[in-house]
Amino acid sequence: MSHESQLSAALKLYADSVGRFMLNQLRKAHGNGQGLVEAFLGSLSEGRRSQVLEDLKRGKTLEDVIDINHFKDLFLGQREIFRAIFGRNYNRAVTWADEISEVRNDWAHQKDLVPDDVNRALDSMVRLLRLTGAEEVAQQMRQLTVRELSKAPSGSLPPWWQLVEPDEAIRRGDFDENTFAAKLDDVVAGRAPVEYRYAENFFQKTYLTQELSAILKDVLRRLGGQGGEAVIQLRTPFGGGKTHTLIALYHLAKAYNESLDLLEIQNLLKEVGVDQIPRARVVALVGTELSAQGRKVEDLYIRTLWGELAYQLGDKAAYAQVQAADEALSPPGKKALNELLASYSPVLILMDELLVYQVKAASVAVGNTTLQAQTFAFLQELSEVVGSLPNAVLVTTFPESHLEYYDHQEAPQVFARLEKIFGRVQAVRMPVQGEEIYEVLRRRLFERIDGEAAKQVVAAYMQTYEQYKNELPPEVRSGEYGRKMLKAFPFHPELVNVLYERWGTLQTFQKTRGVLRLLARLVEIEYLSPSARPLIGLGEAALGDADLRATVASVLGEANWESVLASDIIPPDGKAFLLDRELGGEYARHRLGQSLATAIFMHSHSGGAQQGATRPQLNLALTYPGGITPLLVGDALDNLKGRLYYLYANGSWIFKAQPNLNAVLADRMAQVKAEAVEDLLRKEVERVAGSGPFKVFVWPQSHREVPDGPGLKLVLLGPEAPHDNEEDLKRLYHVIQDNHASGPRVYKNTTLYLAMARAPYLRAQEVARKLLALEDIQSDRGLVLSDEQKSDLTRLLKEAHETVPVLVKSSYTGMLEPQDAKGAFRFFDLTAYVRTQPTLQAAVAEVLRAEDLLLSKLDPSYLTQGPWGLWPENEPFLTLRDLRDYFLCLPHLPFLEREEAIKDSVIQGIRIRLFELGVRSGDGFAQVWHAGKPPRPEDVFFGEAYVLARPGTLPRPEQLGGESPQHEGDGGSRLPEPAPGPLPPEREPGKKTAKTKVTVTLERLELARIPALVDLAKALRDAGGVVRIKVEIEAVNPGGLNETVLRTSALEILDQYNLEADWREE
Repeated sequence: MSHESQLSAALKLYADSVGRFMLNQLRKAHGNGQGLVEAFLGSLSEGRRSQVLEDLKRGKTLEDVIDINHFKDLFLGQREIFRAIFGRNYNRAVTWADEISEVRNDWAHQKDLVPDDVNRALDSMVRLLRLTGAEEVAQQMRQLTVRELSKAPSGSLPPWWQLVEPDEAIRRGDFDENTFAAKLDDVVAGRAPVEYRYAENFFQKTYLTQELSAILKDVLRRLGGQGGEAVIQLRTPFGGGKTHTLIALYHLAKAYNESLDLLEIQNLLKEVGVDQIPRARVVALVGTELSAQGRKVEDLYIRTLWGELAYQLGDKAAYAQVQAADEALSPPGKKALNELLASYSPVLILMDELLVYQVKAASVAVGNTTLQAQTFAFLQELSEVVGSLPNAVLVTTFPESHLEYYDHQEAPQVFARLEKIFGRVQAVRMPVQGEEIYEVLRRRLFERIDGEAAKQVVAAYMQTYEQYKNELPPEVRSGEYGRKMLKAFPFHPELVNVLYERWGTLQTFQKTRGVLRLLARLVEIEYLSPSARPLIGLGEAALGDADLRATVASVLGEANWESVLASDIIPPDGKAFLLDRELGGEYARHRLGQSLATAIFMHSHSGGAQQGATRPQLNLALTYPGGITPLLVGDALDNLKGRLYYLYANGSWIFKAQPNLNAVLADRMAQVKAEAVEDLLRKEVERVAGSGPFKVFVWPQSHREVPDGPGLKLVLLGPEAPHDNEEDLKRLYHVIQDNHASGPRVYKNTTLYLAMARAPYLRAQEVARKLLALEDIQSDRGLVLSDEQKSDLTRLLKEAHETVPVLVKSSYTGMLEPQDAKGAFRFFDLTAYVRTQPTLQAAVAEVLRAEDLLLSKLDPSYLTQGPWGLWPENEPFLTLRDLRDYFLCLPHLPFLEREEAIKDSVIQGIRIRLFELGVRSGDGFAQVWHAGKPPRPEDVFFGEAYVLARPGTLPRPEQLGGESPQHEGDGGSRLPEPAPGPLPPEREPGKKTAKTKVTVTLERLELARIPALVDLAKALRDAGGVVRIKVEIEAVNPGGLNETVLRTSALEILDQYNLEADWREE
């Protein structure tokens, strides 16, 4: 079954069941009449309300019209009803309904569905169904999910929740994490949760660790008069099991009949060598519960710890023994205490939270001292008296630091004084040690674990670890690690270790209790999830869950970790989440970005020196059979490093609450102006265009910016006319190809066009913006960067400098070659060429040469009979000016790299007798070149007087009156050559002419007569002179000249013809 069909079946189950539930609840509150309809409509958004009204008018019922999209609105609009039903799960219900609605809408509109979204929606549907009491429907949906998972390829591992049975409250989704925070005074008062209130329930849920068993046995011996420690100190970090141990002792001694029936307790008694639990008096003194001002009970007013101790031992009778001392707020002394305890032995005294009580007692004055000082004296006396009695035990709890329990200015002094008092006589015990935490978790969170299936899962993991052993921490290679995995199942041991060993060193984290709370919440969230993995690991810590996130935030203190998670990890805007969606494939299937970022986040917190995760540690946290591999982890790390705002990498990977260089860069990028990006890219386009046969014009906005002349021109169109926008491209192409600054374009076969693709140019824009932002950061002397950030900055600058030209060049993937005078063009895909050639000109030249569209040489046979039809057979002559203009003006002809190609072709054609060349003079020819007398290059000019003729059709020199002299010429002037005048008279050898220099000055010359200058210059050259022309042109307009035309036309003409001029402006 595909995700789509699976979702379709699930949505129907969900919609029918939850829709019925909601209408039933509304009917209970509003009846079945108009009030129901008004309540329903009043909860909906305006658009949905209008649609429902229309449906109701057509005779439909509320059962017909209620829709999945209505559920969230109804939860919010009728919050009083549903908050009372859902309790603390109300906000979750709203969130689940919203998630389901979004996925349903995507499915209905046939959008591509991300498997992770489908799985999350299925998971949310199951939870919401259970919350509404539809357990049977939830099971149906669960089976739908299980059937789908059972179709996994042979050899793949099942999700962890198929192999275990969590605690019933976890399965129901209403687990209360306060279950792990029971207090001794609540147990004594009978108001604790049932797991703590009754001895049988308590011991069934309690794993008797080695030390807890030892403590219970020691207390049994001591109460039985068999020796042992009299004063026991339970010392662990916050939430490490101290109070839990006190409750175990309380139940052992107080509910001895219940406890005696338990197998584990019977085993303890056997080890101690007794048959019965000694019947002892139990005193529980809890500092958080006791007031330093005392309390009233019966007709007594108890003021002190010694008064409370006596009253709990034997009510009024016992209290009477210390009443005077209690009323005087003065310790009774060791003798009185000895008599009191001896009268009621065996006695078990449990003291919890003494630090808290003593800080409060400092506020009660007793003469020149305080109740705190008097209580210190009492505790000193009590510890010594208990030590002297054979069947009395005092068990106290002690934090590892005063800050763990009571953040008060006097706490350090109180802590030190208590340490001094109890340090003399006590035995220090730690209830939970090392790997015992795994058994504690199993006992408290799960009712059943399939041991054989767990072994198979662990074996598959260890086989995978062996495959990647060189990329994992060395301890994984031993068989001991497999044993640890089996004990931790269904948790990955790295998840438990990070929480217990690293988070456990945080002063705000409650060690064992904190681990239990977080993992219980995680099991509840992940239970039945279709995307669950074989083990619950660091990558599965569901930081997207609001409740779990709130718990994490409270543990981690004042730093704004909520914003870190929202920015970098969790949906809907977390960059790791978006990375998985963007890249799809393995990223989406494994939630790779989110999982990796989550694992790093979990590794990032510790009260000790060890923070962050190494690459091998991350490989171990995420690699699993048939799923994530170290190779994927490495790829994801590279992607996350360049995107996340709070991730740091310096030997290890770690999240910090301070923005990294990515965040600073993003802020600076947002400040970069579009004009600056455009200027940078325009300059880069000019640079990557390179040099070659074409004159380059970058991003012209109109035809005026591209002059009309015989030189080859390469027009690089700007981002406003990409080739994937055909309309804008054609518009700009026609404007330029058909026109120039002062009229229609004549030389239409001299211009070629390159157009960019939009997508690569947008990437170039982004990198250019990044480059400018990086340069801004580099130049900001007020910005303090770490050495690591400076190194990253240097690296990023280098990458951006190298990437921008590559992206700019590769964005020009389209070439437009004009085909005819009407504006048709041929499109070439340059993608492969711009990637392999160093410049755009090189890419263009390679394509044109491959297509025979750019010629450096011209076959002379093409002039007479080639495919271009340049010289029809019925035409006797072809002028060289026409021949040249054909190549400049007719778009169906190839481009010529140089004008001399025509000259070379003409000379070669004359030599091989394809044609002859003559110079017209009046009705005849002043000069003829043929195979027997070919011309030199300097003899050939592109003037109207120079004509090609068929062989033998031009008169020979004898017909012209003799040989004409050979002229040196003027060295190849670029001006179009005029038709020569009459040939100069021949000069007798050795005889000088009368005229040696002619200077012609024309004060005024109309534009229309400028061509006469060309003829005049040719005539003077033919007279045997070396012609030099000096031109002075002046343009005057009192109203101001057009700056655009000056820049784009006048100056461009000088540049086009390589004319050096002294340009002056006023």
